[in-house]
Amino acid sequence: MKQIVFATLAAAVFGIYSAGADEVVFKSGDKLTGTVKSVDGGTMVFDSKVAGTINLKMADIKTFKTDAPITVVGPEGGVISDAAAPSATDGKVKLGNTEVALSDMAKVNPPDVKWTGKVTAGAQFVRGNTETSAANLGFEAARRSEDLRLSTLGAYYYEKQRTDGLDKETSNNWLLKGQADYFFTEKNYLYAQMKWEKDLVANLKARATPGAGYGYQWFEEADFNLNTEAGVSWTYEKYVHPTDERRYMAGRLAYHIDKTLWSKLKLYHNLEWLPSFERLDMYMINADAGFQAPISDRLALDGKVMLAYNSTPAAGREDLDTRYILGLSWLF
Repeated sequence: MKQIVFATLAAAVFGIYSAGADEVVFKSGDKLTGTVKSVDGGTMVFDSKVAGTINLKMADIKTFKTDAPITVVGPEGGVISDAAAPSATDGKVKLGNTEVALSDMAKVNPPDVKWTGKVTAGAQFVRGNTETSAANLGFEAARRSEDLRLSTLGAYYYEKQRTDGLDKETSNNWLLKGQADYFFTEKNYLYAQMKWEKDLVANLKARATPGAGYGYQWFEEADFNLNTEAGVSWTYEKYVHPTDERRYMAGRLAYHIDKTLWSKLKLYHNLEWLPSFERLDMYMINADAGFQAPISDRLALDGKVMLAYNSTPAAGREDLDTRYILGLSWLF
């Protein structure tokens, strides 16, 4: 009698335990219980009660069920939110009164669309025969939805040296940039951007370069990104000492690449070439390469080298500026 009671209680407990779990049924007939976390790119992230978090190929799944509602994004961007129930048809699930093919699930439980980025600050002070004071402050932020990517950045660099009682500014530079990318397919997008610069040491009072063009996203992954862009840009420059204003149309070729190693160290590189349509000898090249090494979830050590080349600088100024930046970043 005791054995019967124990077996009955065990079955009841197991039934309650199973009822509160999601279940995946494979085409092979095997089953797996746990929690459906997300689906993206034909892969389901599943938190298994036995094996932990694992990746499952949607092509191997016959059907599945969930205890709680899930959010499903279709190939055309349509969204359905409901608990999933097994379907009698292979390769489908029921969401309420609607049957959805697993192959039509572009995403399940996509992450919330929010701004991410960092704020970086650094400083250097040298006292002795030569006194040097340097500071840099910058920020980067981006927001990615299904078909729109917004990004912005800003930076300020300042350095002053004091020798024999005389002060000399060796860096006083401002930079602001904003860009919007509209993805009309998964990898193809149109972009519009605006960049504003000021460099008093280079006698540049203002430079505005609004532009637009076409971009291609070769890779967009958690640990690797690569995109290229081609377009046109209108350039306005105002120099002082001597006074000079320039207005001209230019082309634009650019690329961005970043790679994260060991899920921590991020390496990145950007390059932009702006050749004038009016003069072959007039062009600008902007490039940087750097790293981001997390110290904690919110702090990181950030370092980079920046190159700015102007083939036609202000009179008496160099055509190439090289800047080395090291700072502490707060991540958000």
